[in-house]
Amino acid sequence: MYAEIQAAIASARVLSDILNASKDLRNFNELASAVSEVNAKLMQATAVALASQERQSALSTEIDKLKQEIVHLKDWAANAENYEVLEFSTGLFAYANKNRVPPMKSMQKFCAKCFKDHFETILQFQAVEVGRQKSLVCHRCKSTVVFRNYVDET
Repeated sequence: MYAEIQAAIASARVLSDILNASKDLRNFNELASAVSEVNAKLMQATAVALASQERQSALSTEIDKLKQEIVHLKDWAANAENYEVLEFSTGLFAYANKNRVPPMKSMQKFCAKCFKDHFETILQFQAVEVGRQKSLVCHRCKSTVVFRNYVDET
């Protein structure tokens, strides 16, 4: 009977150890769950930080582009002051340098439409066989102007 009592006491101790371990295991599971939640929130914060960093980088790139465009526009404005619109033939207008030297047919002429769009597109001379006319062609905007004589031709 003594052996049975000792076995019962040993069983009670094992049961107590199991209950304590179960209690510790429950605490461990709660701790693991809390750590998992903290980990998830850290991952969300990291994702938000990365998205913010990407947005800031995009804005910085856009600011740099806008600064370059401002410099380009200031340069264009300074350069455009050297040109004026002239009528080379009746109804034929183009931009030419203010410091020009006649004759008009040999001076460089820029397409008026392209010049307003901030492009210095040189008008190209092209002879028109029918009627012995002349034409100036803009290869950028594809405009063509046909005329007979330059204003300063004799």
